Amino acid sequence: MIDPAYDTPVPPLVSIVLVSYGGRAMLNRCLYLVEQHTSVPHEVIVVDSGSLDGTDEWVGKHLRGARGHVIGRNVGFGAGSNRGVLDARAPYVCFLNADVEVSPGWLQPLVDVLDRHPETGAVAPVLRESSGEIQEFGSVVGADGWCRAWGDGAPVGDEDALFPHEVDYASAACLLVRRRAFNEVGGFSTDYGVAYFEDVDLAFGLRAAGWSTRVEPRSTVVHQRHGSSDGKTAKELMELNHSTFLRRWGSTLDGRPTLPPKGERPHLFYFARDVLADERVLVVDDRVPNADRGSGDPRTMRLLEALAAPGRRVTFLARDRLRAEAYAPGLLELGVEVVWQHANPFQVMRERAGLYDVAFVMRPHNFEWIAEALAESQPQAVKVYDSESLFHRRAEQYVGVARSESARRAARREADELRRLEEAAFRWADVGVCVTEIEADWARSIAPDTSIRVVGYPTDVSPAVPGLEDRSGISFFGGFMAGPGSPNEVAVLELVGEVLPELSRTHPDVQLSIIGADPTPDVLALESDRVQVIGRVPSPALWLGRSRLQVVPMHLGAGIKLKFLDSMAAGLPFVTTTVGAEGLRLGAFAKHLVADSPAEMAELAAALLSDDALWLEAHHEVLRIAREWFSWRAFRGELDEVLVDCGVAPRF
Repeated sequence: MIDPAYDTPVPPLVSIVLVSYGGRAMLNRCLYLVEQHTSVPHEVIVVDSGSLDGTDEWVGKHLRGARGHVIGRNVGFGAGSNRGVLDARAPYVCFLNADVEVSPGWLQPLVDVLDRHPETGAVAPVLRESSGEIQEFGSVVGADGWCRAWGDGAPVGDEDALFPHEVDYASAACLLVRRRAFNEVGGFSTDYGVAYFEDVDLAFGLRAAGWSTRVEPRSTVVHQRHGSSDGKTAKELMELNHSTFLRRWGSTLDGRPTLPPKGERPHLFYFARDVLADERVLVVDDRVPNADRGSGDPRTMRLLEALAAPGRRVTFLARDRLRAEAYAPGLLELGVEVVWQHANPFQVMRERAGLYDVAFVMRPHNFEWIAEALAESQPQAVKVYDSESLFHRRAEQYVGVARSESARRAARREADELRRLEEAAFRWADVGVCVTEIEADWARSIAPDTSIRVVGYPTDVSPAVPGLEDRSGISFFGGFMAGPGSPNEVAVLELVGEVLPELSRTHPDVQLSIIGADPTPDVLALESDRVQVIGRVPSPALWLGRSRLQVVPMHLGAGIKLKFLDSMAAGLPFVTTTVGAEGLRLGAFAKHLVADSPAEMAELAAALLSDDALWLEAHHEVLRIAREWFSWRAFRGELDEVLVDCGVAPRF
């Protein structure tokens, strides 16, 4: 006969198991909050472990909306939970203490983790004090077998930077476990006494069987610490089971640090936190990547996406806080630790002294900012300098276009200083990274003892790229975050002021769309009946898929310009200059796409706007180049060569 509590219209996805030992009022409130705040299909199983205050009778006879079991003696949390799991029907089991207060939407993020990560056996939320402070976000285990919650003694840092990741263990006060994994390891060990260390033991057992334990910051609950027993009793129970844990798992703790007192030597906590990682990688750049705003940020974002992998801890250190709150969540969801609220790089590096295996430093000014701090606190790290592009080349271009002698001298001083920095950075590095072979040849000439690799950009080519139908007009795509005088502003002003008038001789009705974040006042002033300034858009590919041609008279800049890879991925032919075409592997087809004067650019653009056969040929050619040379597979392969140079095995 089916118990009414089990007679649910939807099969449960989660079996919530609570073990009670007294505290009926607390248990009743916990069950009420579960009922109010849990939308995931679930069932509730309560196991009373020898309560002496009447809770056992209430569970046995009067419990509603849940299945109750009464055990006549106190068998403890582990054995009681095992009994509850025997009655569970769902694929996922959530162990929940009666002293936990769940909040709206608490369970779905935990379920999402197990759904998305088949290798994960258990996942926990953020446990908070009733005051809102973090009590635990996963925990670490020291060489002596004693544990410390990440948050209670271990440094938390900025709460906005909590990121999902694998942990040593997480408290079973609230822990969602894959039932198959739980049964595979035999559930909670019965070697322990009434309470404590069973959840630590479970995490170690799951890991030995190939399952990970994770924490998920999108879920949060309040834990009334030691709600079912006083602090003194809790301490005695912990000490009782500590020796049992050491007997079972002591050999796995070799090489770990002994955790210091609260507030001391934080680098030991970071080492303990990341002890499960096969390698620890630091990436340093200007800011949390504003990935839809240009200025090299999209490439940094894609580098981080490629580096993030199971078994690898990636930390991103930002030099400034520009829009960090808006853009950090995308990195945090990848499992990247993001650090942007700090006093200086020395502070961050000292907190993590000796932690990193590899340190990527992006761009020359960041090399200047971080090199000394790395030398002081991370001497063991393999140093990678990723130039993003050669900045001194761009500065030298400004020398040639400066309008006054004083401006020319200032540009020359800047170019000389950037060249000095870039030469020093490549010589400092163990591995240097450029985006084109042209720039790599220069780097090899000034740093012959450094391994120089080329790592370009990846692009996403849609399986359904729009053809010629429904395309019209020309576009300019590029961000203006660098402000007035930036290469993109200079290019679009030349497009409207010099190329468009030439093109209007043969195409008087052609319309121009300017797409890109942060348009400057001069760019906004270009708005007219023929020019539309769109600004930032959530999906540039949609706009590029509507255009017939992109035209970018770029005379300032170095390296590969991402706007053209986005254009290629959208199957959109473009006309640009020799500077704009650098590194794009256009080959013989460049004669149809590359010119350096406004009149020649207008002539090439007119041909692509008029000749459908030529347009289709260009359409197929740019798609071929994107798929062959700028795919994610090619990008990951190039990055793998860098990691191999660093002594890090590629992830397949």
